[in-house]
Amino acid sequence: MLDTLRINARLAMAFIYDFARYRRFSFVAHQTSRGNRRAIIRIFTHYLEGGMAFPNVRLGYGQDKAASVMTKLRSYHADFGVDETVLWALATLKSYFAYHAERDFDLSGLARDFDALSENFAAVGQEIRGGTEEVTAAKIRAAGMIDFEQFMQHRHSVRQYAPGPVDDEIIARVVRNTQQCPSVCNRQTCKVYAINNLESVQAALAFQAGNAGFRQDIQTVFVVTSNVSEMNLIGERYQGWIDGGIFAMTLALAIHAEGLGACFLNWSVEPAQDRAMRNHLGIADDELVITMMSAGHLKEAFSVPVSHRKPLEDVLTLNPSNS
Repeated sequence: MLDTLRINARLAMAFIYDFARYRRFSFVAHQTSRGNRRAIIRIFTHYLEGGMAFPNVRLGYGQDKAASVMTKLRSYHADFGVDETVLWALATLKSYFAYHAERDFDLSGLARDFDALSENFAAVGQEIRGGTEEVTAAKIRAAGMIDFEQFMQHRHSVRQYAPGPVDDEIIARVVRNTQQCPSVCNRQTCKVYAINNLESVQAALAFQAGNAGFRQDIQTVFVVTSNVSEMNLIGERYQGWIDGGIFAMTLALAIHAEGLGACFLNWSVEPAQDRAMRNHLGIADDELVITMMSAGHLKEAFSVPVSHRKPLEDVLTLNPSNS
């Protein structure tokens, strides 16, 4: 009975630790931080952008969102200046108004507001893409029709590495490719801490218990985080973990695509251990630590666990029904 009470108390404290972070940094009840305000701009901008990609676009959709984005851009710009979110929102608004103008749908009042807003940013001299773009099935197939079954069958959790860290250039390419993974409302909350200095790698690995048997061979490690300041609903309380998991898996596949090996080092820890690694790496309090991951060059031949997979029928349910 005493052991059960102790376990319950530790579990409750762990939940409170997570609750306190989400309650403090998300904008479930307030929009005060830069991350909060950036996220709401991205949410509404994504709504406008996505609406133009539907098969049947309802002309005039999203006028309230467009007006809100413009209002929020003014205050955001006054406090924080121009960043990538501002440029993306401006590009999407430009596309949104052009789309309606080309179809002779009257948004003249809002359009005049946008023209005035655009004049305020004319001196910035930067532009990025926003709105929609035309793609073709042929181009997608040409780029995407790899032998994915073989690609995945040869993805393993690698715990033996050849000497040498992963180069900075490869790390940058891997993370850049990983950024193409989906995220909720295109908020892109994830971040990567990449370490390829041997002394720093070993210091970081000391916080994670699952690498003791091969720690000495690891010369590159990644830490993936997700920022809860860009979450805004009670129902989004786990969204950081979801987006972080998607990002981390894409990172592992991007490493695999480079002909390198990787191994997830799960970050299933209690608050004290979480605080210790955060302090060591300088990870901000508004970020969730999703996982660690080792990476490295492949030996010419080495052993990996078989890791037998469950039968497909244990995983796949087609057309579920209670009847």
